Amino acid sequence: MLDWAGSSLLVDVGNSRTKWGLGKNGRIEPGEPFATETFNNNAETLACCWQSALPPVQVLVANVAGAEIARCLEAWTQRHWGLAPQFIRSEAAGFGVRNAYLSPGKLGVDRWVALVGARHTRQGPICLADCGTAITVDAMDAEGRHLGGVIAPGLMLMRRSLVAGTSALPFAGVAFHDRLARETSAAIVSGTLQAAAGLLERCFREAAIRLGSETRLLLTGGDAQAIAPLLEIPFEVRSELVLEGLLMIATHRRPE
Repeated sequence: MLDWAGSSLLVDVGNSRTKWGLGKNGRIEPGEPFATETFNNNAETLACCWQSALPPVQVLVANVAGAEIARCLEAWTQRHWGLAPQFIRSEAAGFGVRNAYLSPGKLGVDRWVALVGARHTRQGPICLADCGTAITVDAMDAEGRHLGGVIAPGLMLMRRSLVAGTSALPFAGVAFHDRLARETSAAIVSGTLQAAAGLLERCFREAAIRLGSETRLLLTGGDAQAIAPLLEIPFEVRSELVLEGLLMIATHRRPE
């Protein structure tokens, strides 16, 4: 049972899915994720998740889905709770993390917040992979200095691009069974999973060269569990890392 009294509502708005949870006393109680399009297509789903509860003390949001989604979210919280959400922005430095981007505000806010979460949940240097609509990988040293990162298409984007860019590669969304597949749809699944795993392993090796042998790989995002079995390096899955970062920010910020 989610306890709303005195809680902060933490919302991770991705391009495809929105994850949320209640943060209180240093803990997160995650709620049921829903499709991001719900914000402008299906307000009833939001009502089922949120409306019957007490208003939270604050709403913190990491939003990468655009301005229209942000307006829909703000309209909902204002209408039902009289509460304006705080939309987190990437900063040059804060919460123990120093941003490596030449224009710090251009770092995706989900990456920034995940780095904040990682900084406060894992000691030592890390390689952080967020496996969602896009796959992002970032490196950070033991003092919280971000080194930079890479962005690649996520599994579904890779698969859709193959189908869209060719005339003879059907994709039926079949399950992955073997690395060397014997029919086309399975080969697409296998190929994209191996491409993602190879990217993560290559980035991890580069991070370890620069940061040392204590570097650890953290996985988050909706496709982390699908990619993880193919990895041949040690890793830890932190499914709620963006929410953990939002909680850390909520703890150290006054409600606006």
